[in-house]
Parts: sequence; structure tokens; C-alpha cells
Amino acid sequence: MSNLVTARGAVTEIALNRPEVRNALNTETINELIDLLRDLGDDASVDVVILTALGDKAFCAGADLGEVRQLTSSDQMRAYFGNMARLIGALQQLPQPVIGAVFGHVLAGGMGLAAGVDLLVASEDARFGLPEVKVGLYPMVVTAPISRLIGARRTLELGLTGRVIDAATAFEWGFVNRLVPQGAALDEARKLAEEIRAGSPYIARLGKEGWRLSQDQAMPDALETLKNLVSLVALSDDSREGVAAFTEKRKPVWPSRG
Repeated sequence: MSNLVTARGAVTEIALNRPEVRNALNTETINELIDLLRDLGDDASVDVVILTALGDKAFCAGADLGEVRQLTSSDQMRAYFGNMARLIGALQQLPQPVIGAVFGHVLAGGMGLAAGVDLLVASEDARFGLPEVKVGLYPMVVTAPISRLIGARRTLELGLTGRVIDAATAFEWGFVNRLVPQGAALDEARKLAEEIRAGSPYIARLGKEGWRLSQDQAMPDALETLKNLVSLVALSDDSREGVAAFTEKRKPVWPSRG
């Protein structure tokens, strides 16, 4: 049985498929997901990707501690946790926007995955946290994307205490984009995906790239980066079609979708 269930299309859905272990991330699952994301990135027919999970208890509870327990050398540990860093990088570098649809336990590496997607929809039963300290670990890798969303001190507090926060708090902190009733996260993610697809897929990709590149740049560098990218946007066939459709009062037909 595959660790992932995938439904490919213009909106491609990927579901973690290890509900019996709360969708914990072992090396096989991480590598499978990285390979799939790279494949999707080269597929021009895919506009948006949704990442979710099967089961009803947990989106993802983090690292597979059964596997971690078997690792005995620094090289093995570095390889395992380095894979997690590669996965977050693959999510952020994917050209298409990625929407997370989460529920239940969103813990440790699972919270890192939720931080690695571009937009996050959470159901009200979702619980977020970094409880690694309670089992003698620390969430080193995932604090990088999490702190950029909720701030350094909140992230440090979660890491040092193992505190778990509810979905309403995660929404208040800006970690979650949309908060929905229990069981409705995937449906809401699909609606959000269609809202994105109403625009140009080419320009959505450039928009994500500009957002990603400018996040860690000083303001002058960020403005330079975005100035160059918006020139590409404005000169594109999709931009010309969008402006023409607006002036002619019709729906645009995006050239890049063809």
C-alpha cells in the first residue's frame, strides 16, 4: 500500500496514507512525497496542489519515532532529519501554489509540513504543537518555517514547553488562513483552489515565486526582486489577455492554460 494517495488533475490532491500511525513521516513517505512534488512541478497541466491526509485523528503527528529509535549514528540522524528539510524546501520551491487541508493532530513535523505549504485551511478540531521536548527531541528543522509565520518568541515557547494550541489560536496567530467546521477542511481547500484557478496559472506561479524570494530579503533587495518579476508579469500574454478581457467586459481565456 502506498504511503500517499494522489488524485491528479488541474487541482491535484495528495493525501498522506498512514492513518494507523497518525500519518507519521518515515523516510519512505518523505522521499515519495519529494519525488511526487518534483514531478508535479514539471507538469504544466497542474495549477494548484492540495496536501491533506487520510483518517480522522491526525493530519500528521510528525516523525516516525519507531524509525528514529533505530538510528544509531550521527550520519543516520543527519540523513533522516535532512530529509525533512528537503521536503519543506520542495514544498516551497514547487512552482504551483500548495494548499494544506489539516485536521486533528498537526504536531512536530506535521506542523512543519503545515508551515511549508503556501496557504492553510484547518478544521476546528485541529491541534498544533511542537511536543518533541517531551520525548527528548527538539524541533530544530521545522522551527525555520514556523517562526516566519508566527514569530520567533511564540515558536520558541512552543518548542521549549511542548504546548499544543487549538485551531482558533493558530488562526489568530496567522498560521491558518481559513478556519472551518470539523470535517470541512478539504472541501474548503477545494473552493480556495478554484478561486486561485480563476486567475492565470502562469501569473500565480510568478506571484508565488516573488513572495518566496522576497521573504528573507532586506527591503531594498525585495523591491528589486519584485520589480523585475512584475515586469515579466506585465509583459506576459496572460497579462495582455487579462487587460483586454477587462476592457471588453468578458472573462479572460488564459493563454498559459492552453
